[in-house]
Amino acid sequence: MYTGPFTPYEAAHLLRRAAARGNRAEAEALASLGLERAVDELLRPPEPAPDPEIETGPKVNQGRVHRALVRHWIDHWLRTPTPAAERLVLFWSGHFTSEFRKVKSGRLIWRQNQTFRTLGPGRFPELLEAVARDPAMLVYLDNARSKKQHPNENWARELLELFTLGEGHYGEADVKAAARAFTGWSVTPPRKARAEGREIAFEFRARWHDDEPKTFLGQTIRGGEEVLQILARHPQTYRFLARKFLRFYLAPDPPAELVERGAEVLQLEGSYGLLRWLFTHEAFYAPEARNALVKSPLEYLVGLLYVGKRPPERALGRALLGMGQVPFQPPNVAGWPEGQAWLGDAALLVRLNLLPAVLEETSDLFVFMDGADGAYAAVLPEGQML
Repeated sequence: MYTGPFTPYEAAHLLRRAAARGNRAEAEALASLGLERAVDELLRPPEPAPDPEIETGPKVNQGRVHRALVRHWIDHWLRTPTPAAERLVLFWSGHFTSEFRKVKSGRLIWRQNQTFRTLGPGRFPELLEAVARDPAMLVYLDNARSKKQHPNENWARELLELFTLGEGHYGEADVKAAARAFTGWSVTPPRKARAEGREIAFEFRARWHDDEPKTFLGQTIRGGEEVLQILARHPQTYRFLARKFLRFYLAPDPPAELVERGAEVLQLEGSYGLLRWLFTHEAFYAPEARNALVKSPLEYLVGLLYVGKRPPERALGRALLGMGQVPFQPPNVAGWPEGQAWLGDAALLVRLNLLPAVLEETSDLFVFMDGADGAYAAVLPEGQML
């Protein structure tokens, strides 16, 4: 438990990591609450996000739909009284990835985003089951067409490698068994959904399912539910997740002892439980943690827009593309890069050019300067609320 001072300086650090946005008044208000109450205030239950108004239909302009989704999420992040939930949505978006370019449905992609918002703060088993039945994910990783005659292994492989256990903790036979177990996990055919005037949803197709016994991680199973249950109980799942959480919220190479303890908290108390533990831990406020992370382009942009003016929409879109992170369009199933990968020459130039386009001379951005001498450098990891 951190027992040091909790001034606006520490509160600004907490705001940066928890919410990726903030201003002088908010830092001062949090500091006045004291550490534990400030953390509780930031980790309130998420404010619901309204559904965006997006075009639908087989001939819709997909580029326009995608831009509307990006604008809607940024607007919500800027306005919501629970911004910590949105940074957690970003975390889960980079963990359970889906690409708009393949899913080709704004409604499905936004429903997935809403799932991260509503279930992301809670316990992992509930979120994992929801993602396994999520139409956007089933389409993206090709499980919607997986049949017992030819099981598709994409979802099963990424489930084990990227979403739960991580490499080295399963074998090829486990991938094949899981793929067979998830055959028949599909979605409503789009034409049928349109004809019946309903949304595309999860649909189990019994005729496609391989119901024969299979061996998965040493246990006999038949269906996908059992795969999810085994993974949701596995300690390695929580070690893998806890390390990703700490890389996202604390430092690029978190200490092993913190990962182990974080895994225990995550399994017992869920995502917000883990964040509450981390945000009140002495390691979180250590000097070496203050400038340890490089903000992703979306966080950088949200932080700027929150304290500055808004440039034209086209400029925002070009900026996100130039910095290398377009929401709902990760480069691959492993998600976006991190750390120094965000600071290539071209991407860094875009960051610098955004400063005069967004910031006003009267901005109170500089309350979030870190470092003993208060030196401001936009190119450094967290020397600012960007």
